[in-house]
Amino acid sequence: MHDTDEFFGNPDQRALLARARAMRSLTSGDARFSFYGRQVSLTTHAADAPKIVAALARLQGAASCIYVPGEAAEGFRAAIAARGMKTDEFRVLHGAADAVAASRAVMASQALPDDLAVTEIGPDTPGDFLEAVSRLTDACGVLLPMGSVMRGTEKPSVCLVACEPGGAPVATAASVALNHPDGAFPDDAWWGMLATRADRRGQGIARILGAMALVAMHERHGFPGFMTGVREGNTASERLCAQLGVVPSDYRVIVAIDPESFSGGRVTK
Repeated sequence: MHDTDEFFGNPDQRALLARARAMRSLTSGDARFSFYGRQVSLTTHAADAPKIVAALARLQGAASCIYVPGEAAEGFRAAIAARGMKTDEFRVLHGAADAVAASRAVMASQALPDDLAVTEIGPDTPGDFLEAVSRLTDACGVLLPMGSVMRGTEKPSVCLVACEPGGAPVATAASVALNHPDGAFPDDAWWGMLATRADRRGQGIARILGAMALVAMHERHGFPGFMTGVREGNTASERLCAQLGVVPSDYRVIVAIDPESFSGGRVTK
C-alpha cells in the first residue's frame, strides 16, 4: 500500500480522501473496519460504536457505521450529534443470489445504446481519463473512490465507464470489496457509483452498466452479496436497484461529519 494516491471531488472531498488514505494505512488489518475508497468506517453497531465513529470522523472529516439496525438508528444519530458531529443517514439496500440472477437477466435482454462502449478502469488507465470521469460524477453528486481502489490495485473491484465514440464518459458503475474477510459481513461487496450524464438519462444506461458491474464482481471475485446506501425518499434510485434485485434491508448507514475538518454537509449524494 502506497502513501500516495489519486483523489477526486472538490477540495474538501479531496482532503477527506487523503486523510482516509492515511487512516487506511493504519487500519487495513483491523477486522472492525470497512473501506471502499472513500473513508475508513466501522462495520457494525455496538455499545462503543458512537465513540469510535466520532474519533474516525475527527481524524478523517467523516466516517460511518455501516450496518446499524433500524431500531438503533435514532439513538445512534443522537449519540453522534452529542459529540459535536453533523449526521447523515442512508438506507442499506442489499442483494444476493436474486441480484445476480436479475442482473444477468438485464444483461441478456437489454443492451447499451449502439454509440457507447464500456471501458474498465485498471492499473494502466490514464489519469486524465479518471479526472474526466470525476467531472461527470461530480456533476451527478457522486464522489469517486480514490484511484487505487478504482484501479483494483488495492482490493478487488470492478469500475466501469460507458463512453461515447470520442472517449467522453457518459455513465459509471462500480463494485468494491467492502469488509474485512475476518470481520462481520465478509461476503458483501459495495455496489453503486451509478451516475449518468444529464443528456443521456432515460436510456437505461445505469441499469445495464450496474448489472454488468455486479455480475463481474460476482463472477471474477466471488462475492455473493452486494450492498449500497440510498437516502430515504430517493424512490428513483430504489426503483433502479430493485430492478437488479438490490432491495431495502433493515440496516442503516449512519454518517458522522466533523464540521471543523469537513465543511460540506454531505460526503456524496
